[in-house]
Amino acid sequence: MTAGSGRPEPEAAPPHETPYVGLVPYTEAEAAFFFGREAEKRIITANLRAARLTLVYGASGVGKTSLLRAGVVHDLREQLARNSGNGAGARVPFAIAVFRGWGDDPLLGLMEQVRLSVQAASTGLELDPWRPGAPVVETLRGWTEHARRLLVVLDQFEDYFLYHPTEDGEDTFAVQFPQIVNEPNLRVHFIVSFREDAWASLDRFKGRIPELFANYVRIEHLNRVGGKDAIERPIEEYNKRLPPAAERYTVEPALVTAVLDAATAAPESEHGAVPASDEIETPFLNS
Repeated sequence: MTAGSGRPEPEAAPPHETPYVGLVPYTEAEAAFFFGREAEKRIITANLRAARLTLVYGASGVGKTSLLRAGVVHDLREQLARNSGNGAGARVPFAIAVFRGWGDDPLLGLMEQVRLSVQAASTGLELDPWRPGAPVVETLRGWTEHARRLLVVLDQFEDYFLYHPTEDGEDTFAVQFPQIVNEPNLRVHFIVSFREDAWASLDRFKGRIPELFANYVRIEHLNRVGGKDAIERPIEEYNKRLPPAAERYTVEPALVTAVLDAATAAPESEHGAVPASDEIETPFLNS
């Protein structure tokens, strides 16, 4: 898979020595090996298309970033690539941007990612960068003349509160983000993804975004069915990309069961660990 192209290349060689990524999130380039989250992909994609703001949260390590990048974003880019070809200057149905660079100026970084996403979606288009002091809402409205809807994923949003605990002022993300969300008829939709322990930090926007908590999706741990898919199906996909004469790989059912047993989350109570549940600690499946 060529990163960012959205076009599958089934004859390409595998990008890794194994079909698993280890203790890091899946990227868009590794989407072919990402399995087990089909239902969540559909739910989040539908929310992103339909709602101005959706909160996506879950425990640390549950796989939110992988789900968004290798699932939702990859599939939307692929859909956009399939439906493109209307010629230079044609208005596309949507553009999708992902932003997670919270350490620097988040408003400047966000606007640049959105601009680049519109350019990437629209053949032959060159847009001027947004500059601090320029109207944010009107700039975005102008960009929707090229992409009817701007779909934006704000990943690892808890880092915003870490790096900018007291940010305020007209030309800041703290002020402009609520104005974008609240602006009537502005076709910009957000997914805000964060660890569930940062939920209370969102109160910072509560007075500025009236419907802040109206739409949310909690990402649960994988169950054993999803975990089984996450182990077995990457092997199947990996084998498709091997040279014709290469030996194919298999995984024994007993090994799958053992891995799932080892990765099953054991919830804690005041008396210590309780019997294992059906929840799978996702990172351990890929290491």
